[in-house]
Amino acid sequence: MDGNKALTSRSDLDQLASGVSISDIRSMCAHDKSTQTMEYLIRPAMPHDLDAMCALLPRLAEFELPHGRVPRHLWRGDEKVLKAWAAGNDHSCLVHVAEGKEKKLLGVAMARLRAEMLSGEPSAHLEVLMVAREAEGNGIGKALVAASEFTARVHGAKTMTLHTFRTNTRARQMYEELGYDGEIIRYSKNLKE
Repeated sequence: MDGNKALTSRSDLDQLASGVSISDIRSMCAHDKSTQTMEYLIRPAMPHDLDAMCALLPRLAEFELPHGRVPRHLWRGDEKVLKAWAAGNDHSCLVHVAEGKEKKLLGVAMARLRAEMLSGEPSAHLEVLMVAREAEGNGIGKALVAASEFTARVHGAKTMTLHTFRTNTRARQMYEELGYDGEIIRYSKNLKE
């Protein structure tokens, strides 16, 4: 399957709904050069995954945080969105999980369908990407991004955007390897001091 092809057929949706194997994702994402050493399945998340997904949220702050940032602030909004999604109250969310042996949750990606900030065209924004510490280095993050991109295309998105901190060098490197370009630089100044 061509990784650049827009995939919109009903069989594509059915394939994603039934879970996509890592080899399926790798064939969709030809630029993934990682070596798999751990078996896992990428599948759509289900509401019963909520507790395991929320348990991974602190991973979003496991990098050198900018001065004055509180780790919990990095994920508390995402936790609210995941809970709303699990309750059936946020239909813009596209949530995927990586599941390992014995159904253990190894990673999560959450994208939201929304208009692109500048052009207004159909787009998706990758809100969350997290991989369990013990599962790092197995291509799970890249596979979750590929699944999110695939599903976003099926829903008509023309682009995928994301935010990451300047100090999160590992994430920035992976996103750039996957073809993401940095476009906007956000500046922040603490006015309390």
